[in-house]
Amino acid sequence: MPEQPATTRPGELSLRQDVVNVILSRGELRREEIQRVWELDDETYFALKSALDTERLLEGMPGVGGFRARIARRPLPPDEPGSVDGLFRTTWELQAVERLAGLLSHKALEDLLGDLVYTLRRVRMKATGEDRRGTKRELAAALLIARGIDLFRDRDVRQEVASRAHAESPRRWTPGKDAAIAFVHAAGFPRELAGIPADDSPQDFEYLEGRVELPPLQPFQLEVQAGLMKQLAQPSGRCIVTLPTGAGKTRTAVDTLRDFLTAHWNETGDGSAVVWLAHTEELCEQAYQCFRQVWQSSVNVAPLLLFRFWGRYTQDLVRHRDTIETMAARCAVFVSTPQRVLNLMDNRVEHGFETLQKLQRACVVLVVDEAHRAGAASYRRIIDAFASARAEVRVVGLTATPFRAEYDARDPDAGTRSLRALFGTIVEPLRTLGEDARAALQDKGFLARPAWETIRTRTHLRAPPLPSDRLTEDDVEKVDHTLRIRADNPDRRMTVLEAVAPLCANPGHRIIYFGPSVLDAECMAFLLRSRGIAAAFVSGGTRDVTRRRLITEFREGALQVLCNCEVLTTGFDAPRVTHVVMARPTVSQVLYEQMVGRGLRGPGFGGTASCVIVDLEDNYRSDRPVLGYQAFRELWTRGRRLRAGARGEIPADPPASKRE
Repeated sequence: MPEQPATTRPGELSLRQDVVNVILSRGELRREEIQRVWELDDETYFALKSALDTERLLEGMPGVGGFRARIARRPLPPDEPGSVDGLFRTTWELQAVERLAGLLSHKALEDLLGDLVYTLRRVRMKATGEDRRGTKRELAAALLIARGIDLFRDRDVRQEVASRAHAESPRRWTPGKDAAIAFVHAAGFPRELAGIPADDSPQDFEYLEGRVELPPLQPFQLEVQAGLMKQLAQPSGRCIVTLPTGAGKTRTAVDTLRDFLTAHWNETGDGSAVVWLAHTEELCEQAYQCFRQVWQSSVNVAPLLLFRFWGRYTQDLVRHRDTIETMAARCAVFVSTPQRVLNLMDNRVEHGFETLQKLQRACVVLVVDEAHRAGAASYRRIIDAFASARAEVRVVGLTATPFRAEYDARDPDAGTRSLRALFGTIVEPLRTLGEDARAALQDKGFLARPAWETIRTRTHLRAPPLPSDRLTEDDVEKVDHTLRIRADNPDRRMTVLEAVAPLCANPGHRIIYFGPSVLDAECMAFLLRSRGIAAAFVSGGTRDVTRRRLITEFREGALQVLCNCEVLTTGFDAPRVTHVVMARPTVSQVLYEQMVGRGLRGPGFGGTASCVIVDLEDNYRSDRPVLGYQAFRELWTRGRRLRAGARGEIPADPPASKRE
């Protein structure tokens, strides 16, 4: 046997054994992943590869490097296509499975399923002790669950079906359109698989005036509004606004900006712009809709140009030049991702720099959503560019977690201090909610009370060796990546399944599942469906219109479990969540809070009084992160005491008798 490429301590797995175990659990690992997880240089990797080349259970991956588990070619199942009892709720889904199983070969179905074939086979072996290939009906069912109503969006599926059914495949798949309808009809599939037509493309911008009515802000939101307005009244003022997840930061900020822009409009008659930055398109759309609703619910407000400035929207700056010019004469809000603004700064689009200059001249407020990210170089570059172009521009941050880089043992407050240096002032509802806003909002019924339950697994989540005193954000991502790869295995998945399935016996339970990988979330949805539980999964590749439909079904109770991998951490609002399953391991406090926060909307905001957070306890874990920013408040309050002390309002430090 070739010499092991690394030494081991007594009782530990060798590098070779460890890598083999992970590959057999997950199905495959590419060279890039192996080198990243085990921190191998090229020489060590090739020594390991030489050893793994002799493993009978593995085979190489030509083109990308790495290894995949060798799937034993068991005899095919009997011709009887197997049972799919409990997997589907609708007749069209059952009809689609029958047609797929009857039309496609066993090998074609396996090829179309890809990695999911191996994953499901390992799960089947774990559950039954039987290692067998799935029947055609089982494979067809898995394929339909994986692709859902967008089955034929997958070009490989479409071409395989077209070839077998002697139907002409559309060159371009446009869901819900005539060509798609004609194809599914010719191939003998239900009409539903033509897909959901895309919504009419939203406008790049809108001109809004008030019409309808929204519920009034709550007292704690009014306090934050007053504090934010005070900061906006100061040219070049900076602040960070914080409320716990689910407490309405966006609505409060937008209401305040409405009043600020209207006052500015009434006083000067000049145009002014707000630039609102959010790092995902979901968050951008959420903010856009909030501005839209607030303006439509208001009377006697300044007329507003509201721009979608992300993704495919407002790309043709030449066509929109005249509209952008009107910012000099009316109020405007640009909701954008940082990347779109950076593209303007780097003049990567036609008339990009010209548009940037107009935006800088008009901008009076720059808002950074999820402001714990504001310390990143891209955000700082944008902030500096706008502040240097117009000295009086205000900079406002919004976040439930006003801290960052909380992993430095030598100086765990360094990241939070950098945020304080950037924003200067924290705006929070101290008068109405006191020092512990989360607890007060739970008492008032606006936030749900979290209750923790633990699933104990036997999975060994070994983290890579890292500095003991300081972790950078790159280090944290490295730890999380390694933990996710090790957590993605059938033994752990089955342990979670046996704990989650009984929760679904209560039809009133609504469960969000955060998995360690897209494949895991996909597999968990399939396993839950096999138990007769209405489950679905969403990923970054899910069409927007399909994702909205699934989220709507989840909100309305047609789906009981929604499985995902990080997609639903932000920009997602389903108030009546009763359980959040944290199968995605993380050492990031911010990410942990974002995931947990999906279930913390209370009855005062249409949610639940309590939410169960189902944590997984593997044989590696860090302490459960503390929700909220209480551990970091001292840095913010210390700055507030020092400023107030300088004004003679309160002592700069608490009396000695009050100190711990």
